Amino acid sequence: MSILKPTLIVTVLLALLLSACEVPGVGGGSKPAPSAMATPADPNASADARAVLAYLAALTTGKQPGVIVGQNTGHGDQIVNGPAPFGYAPLVGALTNETGELPGMIGLDYEHDRIYRPDQLSAANQVLIDYWQKGGLVTINWSPHSPWLNDEADLINHPGMWTDTRTTSSVGSNIKGIDLRLLVDKQSEMSIVWRHKLDRIADALLELQKAGVVVLWRPMQEMNGNWFWWGIASAPNDPKAYIAIWRDMFDYFTQVKGLHNLLWVYSPSATWFDPAQQTVKPADSTYPGNAYVDIVAGTAYNDSLDIGDYAAYLKFGKVLGMAEFGPAIGGEASRKGTFDNSLRVTRLQKDYPAIAYFVAWHDWDNGDGTQEHQSIVANRNAQAMLQDPSALTLSRLAWKTFR
Repeated sequence: MSILKPTLIVTVLLALLLSACEVPGVGGGSKPAPSAMATPADPNASADARAVLAYLAALTTGKQPGVIVGQNTGHGDQIVNGPAPFGYAPLVGALTNETGELPGMIGLDYEHDRIYRPDQLSAANQVLIDYWQKGGLVTINWSPHSPWLNDEADLINHPGMWTDTRTTSSVGSNIKGIDLRLLVDKQSEMSIVWRHKLDRIADALLELQKAGVVVLWRPMQEMNGNWFWWGIASAPNDPKAYIAIWRDMFDYFTQVKGLHNLLWVYSPSATWFDPAQQTVKPADSTYPGNAYVDIVAGTAYNDSLDIGDYAAYLKFGKVLGMAEFGPAIGGEASRKGTFDNSLRVTRLQKDYPAIAYFVAWHDWDNGDGTQEHQSIVANRNAQAMLQDPSALTLSRLAWKTFR
């Protein structure tokens, strides 16, 4: 969803806010103070997790130059098997063939399009492990299907579909009967279903931990919007419900499952003027707390790559990224693949210098004979962007110096 350009009034108010808070906003300025942003939320985080976070913190604070280039590859084992336009080969391999460069970071979603079986997630993991061993970074998103729609009892015959993540589908509302509080209520049957789901995901992450892979873990994103079942549509006036789920997941993964290779990424949707706040709430409205978050990485889709929430992101005092960053969805540039990739780096370096990394999303078929072109390789000037010294490709990453 694209961000609306700010009106003059909003711009003035933003300027006053930035002045009062003594933090930089759009148009450059200084970067946030280092403070404790290089200290992981997980006190038992692995040495490499600490090194990666320290490197990202150095990028956010300006101690290291540049911004890491990232590319999402799809969902589950699509990274291996496609079909195109999903997958490593069409989105990363083709980019390397064209430019001679590899992105500094690759990612995928462990769910969304369907619920992937353990063997399918393991197949996807092999690509991520290989990329890590080459020196690249890894980010994993998790868009879980509603446990009210699928209890995962038969993933071979009933893997679900992408609309099972949404509040509405072709058959109507998916939100009826959902009570997020039940997922962390040990007396509820829904908590058993949820734990089963968490176990499947934790096992996949554990495989990566055993291979030494650090994961920028981005679960249940855009929670401040009303389009996902875990978002504000299910609990419009109760942010505590989502926060409880996040904290419970954090504790379960770190304390029970022993996952210490994760850097926890809080990823709110871009916000816009919504007086009633029925569609999207402020970026901090469902924030789990500093003790449960390592990175704040929002989303922005608009042709000028405006980040309207940049000032709000700075106030978290965390490492910053852009977890989804590209042209307006449904716009002419994305439909025709004419977006200028070089803007991704130049705009961040000039106007949003605290952003340590960005991830370009994958392409997809709109189902009407057109495609959405969000990937780097599907748009213009990929080589020009990757040759920019500020673009941290795999060959330019320096996180290992922070070990």
